[in-house]
Amino acid sequence: MNGVMWKKGGSMMEAQVAREPRAGTLSVAAAVAAFGLALAVSWTAQQRIDRLMDGIDARAIDSASEVLEELVARQGEQLAPTVAVLSEDTRVRAMVLTPTFDRATVLDLLNDLKVTSNAGVMALLDDEGRVNAVVGAPELDRLDLGASSLVKQSLDKPASQVWAFDSDVGVLAVSPVRVDDRVLAFFMMGIEIEDTVLQRIERTLGVSGAVFVGDRMVASASRDVAIEQALRAAAAQPLGSKRIVAGNFLAFSAPLHDSAVAKVAWLAPLQRHADGALLTRALGWVPALLVGLVLAARSRQL
Repeated sequence: MNGVMWKKGGSMMEAQVAREPRAGTLSVAAAVAAFGLALAVSWTAQQRIDRLMDGIDARAIDSASEVLEELVARQGEQLAPTVAVLSEDTRVRAMVLTPTFDRATVLDLLNDLKVTSNAGVMALLDDEGRVNAVVGAPELDRLDLGASSLVKQSLDKPASQVWAFDSDVGVLAVSPVRVDDRVLAFFMMGIEIEDTVLQRIERTLGVSGAVFVGDRMVASASRDVAIEQALRAAAAQPLGSKRIVAGNFLAFSAPLHDSAVAKVAWLAPLQRHADGALLTRALGWVPALLVGLVLAARSRQL
């Protein structure tokens, strides 16, 4: 009897010992699975942070583009009534009504008006739209603008438009000089889009921009060689698309306002706010770290 009972007790002990390793194995497997799940959750959190950082960069570029568009539109809105007032100025009307065209006198007056109005370009056109005299944009001299949409639109009301010069891009405004409803001439003034405009945007939004006419960079927020090269790469990409250039920048290019020849390129350093997200990134790994510590402690117990 005793021998039989001992054998039965031994079998029970062996079964208990066998169950304990299996239970330990299952516990470790569950911990490993939990650790893998925690890693997946943490990795997903990191990817979400990356997408948020990319979204911030893209929104900064959109904001910079909108700010420049608004500034250019505002310049046009301000220039149109200003050129209308100047077209009624007695000095301008005297130039138009004088029987003989004294070019030197006209240029002197245009220079005076350019200085007092803080404009970049001043010009007097004849009644057909040919430039008779101009200061600030010599490439316009003797140019026939009669067929341009700018001059045609000004017949209804003072008009403004983005214009590409040889070395600049600016906003031109034109108004007719009338006597008894008869157009005797057109008066023109313009303001260039200067580097300082793009520099202010860069300081505010952290986005570098440049204006191009074809391959020529005519205005830029930065003269750093590496930035200029990246801006040229941005200008060369398809208009309206956001792509990574030079490995470190999100780039975008688009037409400048209503211009058919001028375009603007933008650069945002990739994840430029990444330093501010370091704590968030670290916290994202906490679940995986905690599960890993529990797994390590459990392994030492076994």
